[in-house]
Amino acid sequence: SWITANGLIETGEKKPAQGAGTTQTQANQIALDVCNNGGYGRCIITKENGRMTYEAENLIASLKKKQKKIVKKQKPKIVAGDDEVVPAASGSGFYITSSGYILTNNHVIEGCSKVSLTHNGKEVVANVIATDSKNDLAILKSNVRPKRFYKISKEDPKLLDNVIIAGFPLGKRVSSAIKTSKGSITSLAGYGDNYSNFQTDAALNQGNSGGPIMDGSGNVIGVAVANFGKGAGVESFNFGIKSSTVKSFVSSNDINFTTGSKANLNNEQLSNLITNATIYLECWLTVADIKAIIAQEENKKAFYNKYQ
Repeated sequence: SWITANGLIETGEKKPAQGAGTTQTQANQIALDVCNNGGYGRCIITKENGRMTYEAENLIASLKKKQKKIVKKQKPKIVAGDDEVVPAASGSGFYITSSGYILTNNHVIEGCSKVSLTHNGKEVVANVIATDSKNDLAILKSNVRPKRFYKISKEDPKLLDNVIIAGFPLGKRVSSAIKTSKGSITSLAGYGDNYSNFQTDAALNQGNSGGPIMDGSGNVIGVAVANFGKGAGVESFNFGIKSSTVKSFVSSNDINFTTGSKANLNNEQLSNLITNATIYLECWLTVADIKAIIAQEENKKAFYNKYQ
């Protein structure tokens, strides 16, 4: 057998066994030599003693997975006209001032024709004030005057510190209510030794992006930014952007924010803060833009189910 662009193909040609009377290992090597000398390219042993080998099973599984992934990207489930602007993806954000400034991830709002939030049952447009693509941060501004807003921690998180993540994981597929998770700081560096990030084992999913990561006093110690490896079955590799990076970005855009305090909040106070200061963001895109973004190899946007 040999590998082609279409997968694993058997020759269909029956020949006398070569290597009869040798050990299995020697017979395998003779078979591989014959295959390689025949110019077929990559050769593997597909069967031993009438059973499929692990190498062949893994190769077939990987080819099927790759083919399925390609088909999914080529045929997004989009039925509207290409020029129609629709609510396509979601993310989280949070107020950092009483005047309505909002902090979120850059990838949540990047490329959007419009960004909106819901306030008192009404859709409100949020304007993009500043972006930082390198650190994946963005500042928005709405005409909403929030009842509560978050303070930003004076210090970066420390190893083993307890944290709370708030936001809207999976958009509104589960429910429209805000959701929280708890965990601890598990590393002071992000993916690829990125020291502007930290790692936490608190649950984080698509839709959490841009939401606050806070301490027991309700101070923002980071902004939820990414999870890693869940597609491969790896759990608890979740990352946040450190408060020091957040403060530098906000300050450089001449926005006055309040730094945190050390006074612990009880559950009722934390709940009130989280409910009133964390917001659900929607990214509006043309259908043509949705198709283009979904086709990209790397895509962080939390698209709604009907477009995936």
